[in-house]
Amino acid sequence: MPKDALNPDELLDELNVAGHEGPDENLVLDLSDVSEELPAFELIPAGIYSATIENVEHVKSKSSGNPMLSWTFSITTSSHAGRLLFYHTVLNKDSGLTRLRKLLTRCFPEIELTKFAPGRFADSGEALGIPCRLKVRITTQRPRPGTQDKAKKQNSITDVLAPGDSTGSFLDDEV
Repeated sequence: MPKDALNPDELLDELNVAGHEGPDENLVLDLSDVSEELPAFELIPAGIYSATIENVEHVKSKSSGNPMLSWTFSITTSSHAGRLLFYHTVLNKDSGLTRLRKLLTRCFPEIELTKFAPGRFADSGEALGIPCRLKVRITTQRPRPGTQDKAKKQNSITDVLAPGDSTGSFLDDEV
């Protein structure tokens, strides 16, 4: 019987792509002893880390509905290599536009700033794999009003630097 070229399962079988074997239908898990609380996430110490851009999406903010670029970075050095950090540049606020301009001029020095189209930029994939450096700090996220959430510490990217940039601070020593 001929293979159905439009059936992704048959296409993957034919290509024999490693890591895309599909779900293990015989997998059985015992979830009775698994906690409903998410495990604590280890914070990355404050510092400057080499990274690459893993993803850029043109989305709307869940909380405000404002347009933004949502950036995902992967640390490439230190014992934290492979860890992902997230950064958002809101496109209708001066602070977000300033952050976006700084990021673009540092990591994409040839980009045309007068006709920047965020959706096309994100969809093009031209940012993927671009090296940079991230200035990271630890912040405390306040609980949302009216909830019983507790304040929690989290990593925040305070600046995105060009791969060879130096900011002249004590954090310049790469972690």
